Order: sequence, then structure tokens, then C-alpha cells
Amino acid sequence: MSETPRRDIPGIAGSAVFIIVGVLAIWGAREFSPLGSVFPRTMAAVMILCAAVYIAMALLRPQAPAATPAGSNWRRGALIAVLVAWAFLFEKFGFLSTSLFAYAAILVIANYDRWTPRLALTYTAVGAIVLGGLYAIFRYALQVPLPQGLLF
Repeated sequence: MSETPRRDIPGIAGSAVFIIVGVLAIWGAREFSPLGSVFPRTMAAVMILCAAVYIAMALLRPQAPAATPAGSNWRRGALIAVLVAWAFLFEKFGFLSTSLFAYAAILVIANYDRWTPRLALTYTAVGAIVLGGLYAIFRYALQVPLPQGLLF
């Protein structure tokens, strides 16, 4: 039995919010220096473009209702709490420190599988490469001033 295709109203509304946030980010970046405004304007433009594409796809091709996503609410809440803590502690403890602790906390929260030494080593190596790469890109390539913080 086929169900009537429906439009993803929550997804369309969320995309509209992202378009508004992107426009506000571009407007707010007008006070930045020419070099300092490159990153926020680029990310805002990508966000606006992706949100607009999603809205167009959702309106032009409605989909059958999806099954309710599996998962646990405590994990979702813990993820939000870690990200909010990262945002508030970012300036005080620095980019690398807060990102390292947030990465480790998100791994513990999100991992459903059994921990093995190989898995832990792989996650540690990938985390070090990604965080070190992001730090290098922001600090040296984009010249974004990152807070040093108390630890490192």
C-alpha cells in the first residue's frame, strides 16, 4: 500500500531558519576586516545555498513519510549539553582544549558498539588529525585568531 507523499514541513521550516541565520551572519560580517569576513561570509553563503536547495527539493519532490528515527533521548540531550558547554568554555580554555574534551565526550556518548583497544586508538588518531588540521587551517591558512586558553 502506498501512502500519500508529504512535504517535510519541519525540514522546510528549519531550512528557512538557516537562511535567516545565514543572512544575519553576512550582515554581521560587514563590520569585519576584509580578510576576517571571508570565512563567515563563505560559510553563510554555503548555508543559504544548501538550505535553499533543500527547500526546493522538498517542495518539488514530496516524499513518503519516513519511519520514526531510532535513538535515545538522553544521548541527544547529552550531545546538546556537550556542544553548549564547548561554546561557553571555548574562550576560557582555548580551542584545542575544549575541542579535545568535547570530541572525547561525544565519542563516549555516541558510541553504541563495544570499545576495543584498536577502536580507541583509531578514534584517538583520527581525532588528533582532524583537530590538529582544523587548528592549522583556522590559525595559519584563514588567520582566524583562536583563543589560547588556560591549558593549550
